Order: sequence, then C-alpha cells, then structure tokens
Amino acid sequence: MKSNTKEQKSALSMRDALNEFKNLKMVEAHDDSKDWRDGLWNYPNVIEKIFKGAVPFSYIFLFSLMAFLFILFLQSNVFANVLKKGAFSNDRYTEGMVGALSSFNPLFATTNYVDKAIDSLIFEKFVYIDKNGKPEPGVAKAWTASKDSLTYIFTVDEGLYWQDGTELTVDDVLFTFNTAILLAQDDSVGAALVGIDIVKVDDKTLQFTLTEANPTFYEAVSIYIIPQKAFEDIDLGLIRTAFVNNAMGSGKYMIEKKEQNAVYLVDNPYDNYSPRLKNIELRIYPDFSSLETAMRVGDIDALGSWDNEALSFMQEYTSFGVLSKTEDFRNRILFLNLRKEDLKDKNIRIGINYLLDVNALLHESNIQGTVMHGPYPEDSWVFNDEISYYEYSPEKAVTYLKTAGYTKNAETGYYESKENKILSFTLSYLDNDINNRLIDTIVKLFDKEGIVIKPDSLDYNEISQQTIAKRDFEMLLYEVETTVDPDQYNLWHSLKVDDPNLNLSGYQYERVDILLEDARKTTNETVRKTKYLQFQRYLMADAPVIFLYHPSFVFYFDSKLKGVDLDNTNFSYERYWNIEDWYWSY
Repeated sequence: MKSNTKEQKSALSMRDALNEFKNLKMVEAHDDSKDWRDGLWNYPNVIEKIFKGAVPFSYIFLFSLMAFLFILFLQSNVFANVLKKGAFSNDRYTEGMVGALSSFNPLFATTNYVDKAIDSLIFEKFVYIDKNGKPEPGVAKAWTASKDSLTYIFTVDEGLYWQDGTELTVDDVLFTFNTAILLAQDDSVGAALVGIDIVKVDDKTLQFTLTEANPTFYEAVSIYIIPQKAFEDIDLGLIRTAFVNNAMGSGKYMIEKKEQNAVYLVDNPYDNYSPRLKNIELRIYPDFSSLETAMRVGDIDALGSWDNEALSFMQEYTSFGVLSKTEDFRNRILFLNLRKEDLKDKNIRIGINYLLDVNALLHESNIQGTVMHGPYPEDSWVFNDEISYYEYSPEKAVTYLKTAGYTKNAETGYYESKENKILSFTLSYLDNDINNRLIDTIVKLFDKEGIVIKPDSLDYNEISQQTIAKRDFEMLLYEVETTVDPDQYNLWHSLKVDDPNLNLSGYQYERVDILLEDARKTTNETVRKTKYLQFQRYLMADAPVIFLYHPSFVFYFDSKLKGVDLDNTNFSYERYWNIEDWYWSY
C-alpha cells in the first residue's frame, strides 16, 4: 500500500512539475513587461523542479544516459587511441594505406602494393636482394656457385619454423619452387625459373642447374617460401585464392585476424626475432580522403604514398618524421606504339621527345619523383653518361618534325602536314588520381608546343585485357618494374613484342637483340657493362618511348617511433625489412 501511494505521489509530482513548467511559459508569453530572454534565465530552476519532482525516474534516466554514453566512449576511436597512446601501448603499431586487400598469395606477380607489404611481414624469402643487387641470406643461409655459373648449391637454414610451430624443411622449399614453375603460364613468380632443374641433394641442401649463365638468377630465386603440407592437396586452379584464409608463412609476424579493411598481425613466436612491436595493425582505406580522416582523429601512427597532393595535409603535422625513397626500379614511361603509321617514323618520335618538359610535368602535376633520362637510373653501374639524352628543346624538335613532314602553322600554332593534318595522338592510361593529373598536364604541355593529345581513360580490365594484351594504343602511359640487375631483355628484345611480355612499343632492332642476349649470358660485370653501354646508345637513338620518372615514396610516421629506415630498400613495400628494430620512445 505504501509503495502504491509513493508511486502515485511521484507520478502526481511529475505531472505537477510539467504543468508548472507549462503555466510558466504561458505566463511569460502573456507578460508583455518581460523580455523573452528573461525566461531563459529561469530555465535552470524549472529543470531542477522537474528533476526533483520526477524522482526516482529522473535518477534512473540520468544514470542510464551516462551508462549509454560511457559504452559509446569505450567503443570509440578516441578511447582506442587513449589505450594505444597509453602506458600499455609500447608494443603496438598502426599504419594506414590506400588500396585494397587481395589474395596474400606470394606465388603470383602482383602490382598490389598493399599485398606486397603484408607478404613481406608474414613470409620469408629464399634469398633477399640488397640495394646493390647482391643476394643476402633468407631461408637459404649459404650457397656456392660453379665457375661457369651453371650450378648453384644452397643450404637451407636450420631452426626455421612455420607459424603453426612445425619445422620448415628442404621439402617445403622444393615444393614452393616446383609449384611456382607449374604456374608460370599464369603470371607466377616462377616464370623466370622455367628451364632450371631443381633437385633435393639431402635434408639441408638444394641444387639448381641452369642451361646457360643467368646474371639475374639470384633475383629469380628471391621468392617467398610456402608450407607444403598446407597447400600440396589444393588443385592448381584454386591455389591463387587458397591463401586468403590460410596465409601461413615463416616471417616475423603472423595474421591474427583479417577484416575487409584491416589486417591484425602479431609477433611470430616461432621465429628467431623478438621485436618490441608485438602487434601491428594495417588499416586499408578506399581513398585518401578516408586516410586523412583517420590521421586527423588519431587512428594511425604512420602513412605513406607516392602522391604529394593527396598527402598535402601532412604538412600540418610538423612533429611527424618523414622519409622519402625514390624507387629506381619502378619506371613510369610513355610507350610509343611503333606499329602505328606516324610513330613508325623515328623523326616524329625524337621530335616529341624534345617537346615534353618532364621537369615541368612533375612540378605542375605535384608529383614527387626523379626524372628518367634512359632505361637505367643515373647511379646504376651501367648508366651511360657519355651519350646525349633528351632534354626539353622545342628548337631541336622543329628540325626532326620538319624532316618527318610536319611544320608549325603560324596561325593555329599546331604542327601540320602538307595536307593540313594536325599531328595528334591518342594517349591511353589507367584511370586514377595520379594518372589523371599527369595526363592533364601532358595534354597542356604538348598543346602549348603544337601537338594534340587525346586522352583515353581506361579501367583496369580495359587496359590490361584490351589495350595492352592486344597492343591497341598509340601512346600508353604505363609503369613497369624492372629487376635490380640491369637485364632488360623482356622490355626491348624483339622476341618480347607480344603479350604477356613487356616490349609494349613493339621495338625491334637486331643489334639491340644481340647485345641483350650476350649481356645475360655472362656474369662478368666488365663484359656486361660494355654491352649495356652500347645498348643504351642504340635505344636512345631510336626513341621507342618517352622516359618520364621514377616515383618517390614518402613515408610519414609519429616522431616517437624509432628505427624506421628506408635507405636499405629498393621498393616501398620493403620498408619493414628491419621492423624488429622499430620501437616507441616516450
């Protein structure tokens, strides 16, 4: 009975309080002598009366609201960052990337730099290649080569384990190489191993036998090793996607959990490293706008890109460390299709080489990179510094284009033939932010010089399955990744003009073929250098392409993160090479 009376009293009190609030508003509304703002000053008193009159419901509501807000806080990025930056976060690192997750399959060649970065953490290579192109130990701890460079014997390191605790054996290594070779037609990393005989000598040793010397051999065997027992029963046709849910390696980290846009890695307890960063979270964003948001709310510790403009917001973060790495073996090139009538004429190719100011192209497109002068970076041991490379020179262009039958119309400003045909080309390219800016600038720069460029924007399937596969283009903006070794047989030899090879321009010259063939048949660097010096002379004289630039990767990271080093890398995805030395310094 008491309880009912109490509830009735509370209900009446709440009703009375609400009525009082309503009456107050009515009085104030009809009181012309009071300013409406005076009522606002009295609201706290009214709210207090409502709160007291609604006891105990007001207390229940208040504590429920506080509990709800607390739960939201626990689930928020703010709370996550409080923990991450707190006393117990010295073992955690979070990096943001733009891109998409794929298959994690190290057996297939890929341009997916997100996958490549993750693979470098969870797998271990047979041998590694340093920045000078020399082999370093990986799964193989030692090796010897015969004097004729046809036989190589490798000793597999003992005490290596897969991330399930089982031992890594010679059989795993042999299985990896044999599988890669079987998949060679499917663009696997085994394409360069076809024709090499690989046999198990004993439980510690493998022998590789070549039919002819190959100076790129060490790069050919620099592939990630996979566990035989995890994949030997999988059909070859299905193995490409077999790693999605079973990416097990022997690398420094192992996948703990994978989401659509994030990968969570933990220290591999079975390897020989003891990194201070025990947990790595790689967050994948669909675009740079999302990456910027993540940076501004404190979700990530580091991020990087080749796109200056996309990361311009990082200029605000003056306390962040920043490192830059020019990737000398990534080459952005304008391929000129020598199969097309106008571009068969060498004078036209040379003329348009002189008309494109590549320094202006990079500056106006806000892209960081190093201008290419030829097929090799300037610090390469085979770079020919005694030949003339194409520099911006409209005066020289006039001479070559006139020889080809094109002169500049004084009225229109465009190069025209005697039949009043304007010199123009269609330029095909993959549609993305960097390329769009590059193309806009290329169109503008050539237009200023009197050449019309018609952009042809394509998606990935169109450019790979139609444009490149069928060699259906006039000009093509494309990027190729070369080996650290100067062998570029696949780019310029006349036997490599058809898909899936990379002589995209269709360039053919017998003397170049012979030089490329001879240079890859010996490991004698003096002989090879002589061949490559002459090769560059012929290639630059024929101008089958317009060399643009090597992209530069810029990496921003919290200044409290120590140990980051890009100097000993060839590619941006190798940035974790010394991650066991990374640590937080608070």
